[in-house]
Amino acid sequence: MKKREKYAYIALLATAVLIFISFTLTKFNEDIQKRVYKLQVTSLQNLSKQGGAVVEKNLEGMVNTLYALTEFLDKDDDFVNEENLDRLRKFAGDRDLMFQRFGLADKQGIARVTSGKTIDISSRKYFQDCMRENRASSEIRKSDITNEMICVMAVPIIEEQEPVGVLYGCADLKMFSIYENTILENEEQYIQVIDLDGTYIVKEPSSMLGKRDNIFDGLSRVECQTSLQEIQKKVRDEEPVYIEISDGTSRETVCFTPLKLNHWCVVTVMDRSRITDSVDFILGNDVYKMIFRVAVGVLLLCCMLVYFSWQEKHQIEKFNEQLMYDENLFRIASEKSGVIIMNYIMKTKQLHFVNNHMFGLSFPDRVDNLPENFMKYIPRDETKLKEEARKIIVSMENDIGTRVFFLPIKRPDGRDMILRIQLISLSGADGEVRQCVGVLEDATETLHLREKADRDSLTGLFNRSRAIEKINEVLKDFRVKEGSVHACMILDLDNFKQLNDTLGHQKGDEALQDVAKILRQHFREYDILCRLGGDEFMVFIVNIPRNAVERNIGSLLKKTTLIYGKEEKKVSITVSAGVFLVSEPGCDFEKLYQKADEALYQVKHGAKNGYKICE
Repeated sequence: MKKREKYAYIALLATAVLIFISFTLTKFNEDIQKRVYKLQVTSLQNLSKQGGAVVEKNLEGMVNTLYALTEFLDKDDDFVNEENLDRLRKFAGDRDLMFQRFGLADKQGIARVTSGKTIDISSRKYFQDCMRENRASSEIRKSDITNEMICVMAVPIIEEQEPVGVLYGCADLKMFSIYENTILENEEQYIQVIDLDGTYIVKEPSSMLGKRDNIFDGLSRVECQTSLQEIQKKVRDEEPVYIEISDGTSRETVCFTPLKLNHWCVVTVMDRSRITDSVDFILGNDVYKMIFRVAVGVLLLCCMLVYFSWQEKHQIEKFNEQLMYDENLFRIASEKSGVIIMNYIMKTKQLHFVNNHMFGLSFPDRVDNLPENFMKYIPRDETKLKEEARKIIVSMENDIGTRVFFLPIKRPDGRDMILRIQLISLSGADGEVRQCVGVLEDATETLHLREKADRDSLTGLFNRSRAIEKINEVLKDFRVKEGSVHACMILDLDNFKQLNDTLGHQKGDEALQDVAKILRQHFREYDILCRLGGDEFMVFIVNIPRNAVERNIGSLLKKTTLIYGKEEKKVSITVSAGVFLVSEPGCDFEKLYQKADEALYQVKHGAKNGYKICE
């Protein structure tokens, strides 16, 4: 009886152990599946955001290029002319731009293309957006010239703060391809780009969704826990979307990452069902084997636990290999895009660089304990550079969203360079910010183009349009000290026509340059100096004591008494000035100009070589 009880006890204990082991291993199986899937999804989301950063950089470069080009166009009444088209053709020929061709359209939408065609674009969305909303716009459409699908980027042409036409460029959709297909855990992963309507800009036809011409059409034909209307709404509202879909045979995980610049969306697709089946197959058979072997003793159980530890280690090694593979792919993509990528990990405080040898610069592969060690890489005498670098590091650790910094540095060859640094924070599955990705690009030429477009070519002073923008900025954020005012002064050269007629236009240009030099020396760095055109100049004096206005203007008029030529061909140049003082907010540029011009009119029709102040 006791022997039977002993056997029953052993059988009961063995059954209990078997049940416990079965339950434990089954739970272990589920946990591993969740863990692998969670890692895959996090990788998918991060890769989608990084891909979005690359696409958005390309789009921003295209828009900035178009805006810079508008500054080189003659904006007369008939600016859609052969002269402007020749400028666009020459500019495209001198530089490796992203556009195949350009087009200029007037207010009515009649456009001339650099290829020689004339077309009507008045009904097209990008033209209407530019003219109605005064902003850059894009559209994917079939070309009227090549009969191929192209991307059209367009910006308004502004004259006196109003759109007078549209400049657009046509680009091949292939330029938005981010990577080739990547392999993650032996399964395929696809990166695609769509617009708000679901039309493919970059398409991977071998994925479940890529079999249709429109991604929303593809979604309507598969099973998804999230409704199609909700997905479309989130995409249009520029919200990230993460969904799982199935066609009854396979399952895929889809991540939508909106782009802020032009309402496109990067879509990353990963085949989930195959990964889940693979994990089930590998772990399931081993679990059953262990359940049967546990009956013969705890020793076999320990052996199986060792086996599973090795299996998990092997999985991690494979995953690390895949991460290295993805990093190499990302390095290739960044090299093709001409950018440096940096990735800051919050927890370890490590900064990693991808494609770290660009623009004649050399960054380390990795910087440990960034807040403490990064300053070692900056020369001691570069105090300003250290301050700017410290601001960027603080932003990487504390700020969220997209941030842009401009960092002036010197190359090893001594040339000045301006780095544009765009930072994007990446969150984990729990919403906590884990990483900060940065894209570094050479913005020297872009900023120099903008600076050149803002200046008068003869005198180097601000041109009229840029001066109006800067004056309106000061008036909008109106601040004056007690007893001080802003002063708007219009200057006109006396005897300038006589100088041109007597000594020639070259001497007249010299006089304009001399006056501009005197203005730069006489006024402060933050005062706004502008050549309005011809022999007229404008000066906007910021925050000057009221009792110093007349003394300042009188001193200026003495300095601008200039004599050119000799004997009977000697011509004397003086300056007449009309001044309007602004002491209260609510004034705009039109009123400033009108009042100062009226004061100048009274001086010019009097004794000249004087000034009149009104308020």
